[in-house]
Amino acid sequence: MFVQLNRGTTLVELMISIVIASIVAIGFSSVLMYTRNMYNDSVIRSQLSQDALVVDQYVRTKLTEQLTDSLQIFASESDEDDGITTTSGIILRSVRPDSTVDHVQAVARELVWNIDTTAHNPIDSDVSGLLFRERAGYSKKILTVQMNIVEGTDSLQLEWMVAIRN
Repeated sequence: MFVQLNRGTTLVELMISIVIASIVAIGFSSVLMYTRNMYNDSVIRSQLSQDALVVDQYVRTKLTEQLTDSLQIFASESDEDDGITTTSGIILRSVRPDSTVDHVQAVARELVWNIDTTAHNPIDSDVSGLLFRERAGYSKKILTVQMNIVEGTDSLQLEWMVAIRN
């Protein structure tokens, strides 16, 4: 005679398997959350870097290649010494040989770029701590730009120099 033992699963075995499955699921979800947060941070940093590149290209190509004598920077030396940065109003202005006026203006934490009466803002990030300075270099004028661009809770501090032809 054959005795068939069909024990099945005990409650203890079931509880142990549920605990192990829960630990694996929690570990896996933690990895997924970390990966998602890193991806979101990378996207924001990429956007900030792209906005920094756009600002840099605008200053280099549209403003500093124009008549040097027409380039006006609206930050007084005393403001620079005191560390006061521009928060509103026209910051940088230049006039092309054909009398077209270009200027950069800060309006409510955004950079607004005007060409005559047409205004546009190609960057999405907010701007704070914006300061343009001009100083004499060895053979050229040097334009120094400082700013913070902000997207959500992340920010990127920028500072660069542009040589302006004399």
